Amino acid sequence: MTMTQARTRRALMAVFAASVLVATACGQGGPSASQEPAASASAAASEKPQDGGRVIEATISDIATMQPILVNDTASGRVTGLLYDVLIQVDAKTGEPKPNLATFSVSQDGLTYTFEINAKANWSDGKPVIAQDYLTGVQAVGKSAKTVRKSSYQDVQGFNDYKDGKAQTIEGIKIDSSNPKKFTVTMAKVSCPALLDIANTYRILPTHVFGKYLTATSKPEDIDNAPENTNPQVVDGPFTFSEWRKGDQVILKKNPNYWNGAPHLDEYVYKVVANTAAVTAGLKTGEITFGTIAARDLADMQTVDSVKITKYPSLGYTFIGWDTQSNVAGVALADKRVRQALAYGLDMDAVIKAVVFNEAVAHVAHHVAVQWAYPQDTSALNPYKFDKAKAQSLLTEAGWVKGADGILAKDGKKFTLTISTNSGNTERETLAQVAADQYKQLGIDAKAAPEAFQGLVTKLTSGDKTLDATIIGWSLGSEPDPYQIWHSSQIPDPAKNVTGFGFTYFKDPAMDKAIEEGRNPSNGDCSLAARRKNYDTFNKVLNEQQPYNFGYVPNVLAVSSKTLQNFNPAPFSTVYNVQDWWIKK
Repeated sequence: MTMTQARTRRALMAVFAASVLVATACGQGGPSASQEPAASASAAASEKPQDGGRVIEATISDIATMQPILVNDTASGRVTGLLYDVLIQVDAKTGEPKPNLATFSVSQDGLTYTFEINAKANWSDGKPVIAQDYLTGVQAVGKSAKTVRKSSYQDVQGFNDYKDGKAQTIEGIKIDSSNPKKFTVTMAKVSCPALLDIANTYRILPTHVFGKYLTATSKPEDIDNAPENTNPQVVDGPFTFSEWRKGDQVILKKNPNYWNGAPHLDEYVYKVVANTAAVTAGLKTGEITFGTIAARDLADMQTVDSVKITKYPSLGYTFIGWDTQSNVAGVALADKRVRQALAYGLDMDAVIKAVVFNEAVAHVAHHVAVQWAYPQDTSALNPYKFDKAKAQSLLTEAGWVKGADGILAKDGKKFTLTISTNSGNTERETLAQVAADQYKQLGIDAKAAPEAFQGLVTKLTSGDKTLDATIIGWSLGSEPDPYQIWHSSQIPDPAKNVTGFGFTYFKDPAMDKAIEEGRNPSNGDCSLAARRKNYDTFNKVLNEQQPYNFGYVPNVLAVSSKTLQNFNPAPFSTVYNVQDWWIKK
């Protein structure tokens, strides 16, 4: 083994354990997840769990799919994660990868990962979960035209050839001939986020169900439109699918043969409600077992004796994304000076006070505080403190001048701006209106435009050019690789049938280079120090260029009925121990 190989392997193992060093030191805006739940967890541990009952989780957005490879929203991700298991789990409090459905090891050169699936792991129809099922899942990603996450496997040997139709197999995935539950995945080059990309990003798929959609003659629409995507009858997670009443609820039943122990609960219901106010109302009456409330409802909820409130910093942020190539306002939003003016022209401190009642902190770049890649020196980043005069000066410099009607115009075209967001989310709807009102003070003809969440996400990821600005949020992970969101290859292009999360259409060579070096370092160095240096460069580019107004990182306000035992949500997961939950009768 060469010195470079040794350094690479040590660095990869350090990356896998990195979050354990920083997660407990980075919390902001309230107690960490390990504080508040402690008393109830200890109390629950002294009692014998009771089997039976159901939990009802509230959501304001319906799911779009139960096909793991097609998930691109949190609602679908929640339900899919209860149906299908992952090889590697992320520790809910630290972000550290650990064995789940499979054990794992990495070769000395950092290129080959060996997995062995738990001997007890079976599909809900009794057939064993085997290595071929992992390969089927990866092949499904390669075949699909709708998935936005092909980049998770792009460094696996042979995946790109399979994806492009140049090969019928994926060279880098080998199944042990003497053990059908053991396999290796070999990378074409060192990939720092490889473990979580190849073993945690997606669930595996039963070959005896989905294999027929992945033959040599299969078309992308075969897997993308498979009936099992919305009616999954063979799963390997703690729950099985029972019913989906669109726009109302998804009902899941316990999987009595779950390899990691059957849940105590009989049912898990994912209930769609009209808005965040309805979540609060349902929690107060007991109709809802647990959910996340809006900050405006916290004081009211603190008077309710029947619930427990857990508060911790979000692993994500709420932002305004600018479509820099919009058919409507793109002539303005393509100009960095205009985007910076929009940052200076929005009083984020006032927004945090008015919209989230100080249950958030202002954000200035992509990575958040609970991630190890969060900039250590935030003084190098512009906070864009509210400065109306600065905003107006930048707009003037960019050639925008107020007309007789007070609206900015340039080359005979008025500066109009429609701010879209998901309806039913009162926090985001309020933010959209506040932002529109403040931008009007700059002379921009701005308006808020709420619409259904799933339709909005489809527009964003498919390359719809009718959106000017969008307020949504990212739910990030323990692996800070921003490739799928920010690399220029992830910009959606409907002409090429390419979907992606790069819906600002922003690209920058320096940013691409920093992302690439943080992901696939040319010198093989995956150490935290090396990756952090690249991500500092990446965040500085974003901070200066402002393709987003990076908004704020909210506190998660998780509320649960006191009858729900062992419910201990944490930054990296809410349902990590769902099989241990039980209802105290």
